[in-house]
Amino acid sequence: MIEVIINDKKISVEKGKTILQIAKDNNIEIKTLCFMENCLNVNRCGTCMVEIEGTGEIVHACSTLAEDGMLIRTNSERANEKVKENISKILDSHNFTCGKCKRRETCELLPMVVKTKARASKPFIVKNHEEYIDSRSKSIVLDRSKCIKCGRCVAVCKERVGTESIIFHDINGEIVVGPQHLDCFDDTNCILCGQCVNVCPVDALSEKSHIERVKEALENPDIHVIVAMAPSVRTALGELFKMDYGVDVTNKIYTALRKIGFDKIFDLNFGADLTIMEEATELVNKIKNNDTNFPMFTSCCPGWVRLAENYFPELLDNFSTAKSPQQIFGAASKSYYPAIENLDPKKVFTVTIMPCTAKKFEADRPEMVNNGIRNIDAVITTREFGRMLKELKIDFSSLEDGELDEAMGLYTGAGAIFGVTGGVMEAALRSAKDMLENKDLDKIEYKDVRGFEGIKEATVEINNKEYTVAVVNGASNFFKMMKDNLLEKKQYHFIEVMACYGGCINGGGQPYVTPEMRSKIDYKKLRGNVLYNQDKNLKYRKSHHNPALLKMYDTYMGKPGKGLAHEILHQKYKKKENN
Repeated sequence: MIEVIINDKKISVEKGKTILQIAKDNNIEIKTLCFMENCLNVNRCGTCMVEIEGTGEIVHACSTLAEDGMLIRTNSERANEKVKENISKILDSHNFTCGKCKRRETCELLPMVVKTKARASKPFIVKNHEEYIDSRSKSIVLDRSKCIKCGRCVAVCKERVGTESIIFHDINGEIVVGPQHLDCFDDTNCILCGQCVNVCPVDALSEKSHIERVKEALENPDIHVIVAMAPSVRTALGELFKMDYGVDVTNKIYTALRKIGFDKIFDLNFGADLTIMEEATELVNKIKNNDTNFPMFTSCCPGWVRLAENYFPELLDNFSTAKSPQQIFGAASKSYYPAIENLDPKKVFTVTIMPCTAKKFEADRPEMVNNGIRNIDAVITTREFGRMLKELKIDFSSLEDGELDEAMGLYTGAGAIFGVTGGVMEAALRSAKDMLENKDLDKIEYKDVRGFEGIKEATVEINNKEYTVAVVNGASNFFKMMKDNLLEKKQYHFIEVMACYGGCINGGGQPYVTPEMRSKIDYKKLRGNVLYNQDKNLKYRKSHHNPALLKMYDTYMGKPGKGLAHEILHQKYKKKENN
C-alpha cells in the first residue's frame, strides 16, 4: 500500500495504480477524451493533465503511476492552463460547428471547451466537405473533419472487437483514422458492429442515416408504412430523454410511433419468436435425424455473420439458415401481412428500429429479397429514432402508454430476451426441449447462459441425453474461442454468438454512454433487466405459444421449416468468392 494526497484528500491505495484510476475510485473528477478502461489508450488528448506538487511536473493522469507520498493537484492554475492549451490544439484541426451537429447534446469535447474557454489558434476551414466524409459504407459514416484523433475507435476495435478494422494512417505526414487501406468499411474485414461509433466522443463516426427514406415513405399517400422495434430499443431509448438507465419505455414508444404517422405499429419481438420457431425446428430436426454436423451456430447477429464470412468461412455450413428476427419479420411483412390486409406487397414499406449499425448492411444485402421485393426497406437506430422524436418536438417522457397492432406485434418472453447475450440460446432451448420431449415443460429459465462472461457453457439434458451449448459474448471472445481451439477440444451442439458485448442492449446504434458513466454504473445489466422483467411478466414465455404466430402458420405459412416457410424465412450464407 502507498499513500497519496489528491487536492488535500489523503488516500491509501495499492501500489501500481495510475493517478486517474485513483481519482475515479475516489470520485475526484479528471476529464478525459482518449482514455478507455481496459484498452490501453492513453496520452493522446492531453485533457487529464495534473500537477505534482514539489516537483512542479505537469503529467498525464491516465498514464502516470502514483508514488508513495505524492502530492497531486487536479485543478491547479498550471494544470488548467496546460489542459486549455491541449484542447486548443485539438480545436485547430476540428470542425467546431456545433449548431447542426448530431452530437451536440452528447459531445464530450464541447463541455471541455466551454469550461476551459479554449479557442483554436487558427480557423479550421472546410472548403469541400466531401474531402473529409467517407459515406460509402451501408452502415458507418466517417467525418474526418470532426475527428480529434483520440484513438478510442482504434482501441475498441483492437481490444474489444478483435478485428483491427479501423486504424491510424500516416498520409503525407498527417495522421488520419480510417478502415484498412482507407477502403470502404464494407469492403474490408470490418464487421460493421458500430462499437467504434459507440465510443467516439464527437461526431466523427456515426451510423448511415435512413431517416430520409422513412420520411419520404411516410409522406407518400400510396405507400403503406409499417414499423417494428427490436427488443433492446425499449431498454435504452429513455436515456435520450433524461430518463434513468434501465427504464422500460415499450408502451411510450408505441404512442410515439403513432404520433409520427406509421400505418401499423408492430414489434420485432414477433420476428424473434418467428426466428425461434424456425431455428428451434432446425435444431430439433438435426437431433432427430442423428445429424453429426455440429455445432449449429445462431445466425441472428449480422456482425457475427460478417465475422464468419471474413475470418472463418469454413463455419458457414454450420449456421442456422433461419433469417434474423429483422429479416424474417421483413419477409413476413411482405407476404403474410399483405395477404391478410389485402394489400399490394410492393406498396408495403417496412421500417425497423434497431440497436445496431450492422442491421443496415444486413437489410441492404442482395440476398434479402423474396419474389423481387426487399424484406426491409429502412433501418433506423435507437439514436436516429430519438433524433426524429426531437425534431418533431414530441415530449417522449410525458407520453401516455400506447398499444401495438397484434397481427405481427404480439410476442412472448422468449422473443423479449433476444436482446441480451444468452437470450437467443435460452429462447431456442425453451422451444427445442418442448418439441423433442413432446411436453409443455415448467422449467424454462436457463440461467447458466445468462450473464456477461465472455464464454458461457452449459449442459442441457433432453430425452435423457446431454447436449453441450455455449454462448459467446462479444466478437473478441469468438477469436479467443478459435485461438484456444475449443471447437476441436469440445463437442458443442449449439452456439450463440453476438458481436457486441452484452448483446444487442449494447449495440452500435444504442445511446452513447460516456466512459465516466460506464465506470459508475452497470448500464448493460440495467438494460438487460428490462428484458428479463418483461419475460417474467408476459402471459406467454415460449415462442411456440405465441397465438398470433401460430395463426400465421395455420392460415398462411404451413409447418415451420417446410414449404413456404422454408422458402421465404431462410437464408443460406455462402463463402465469398475471394475467400
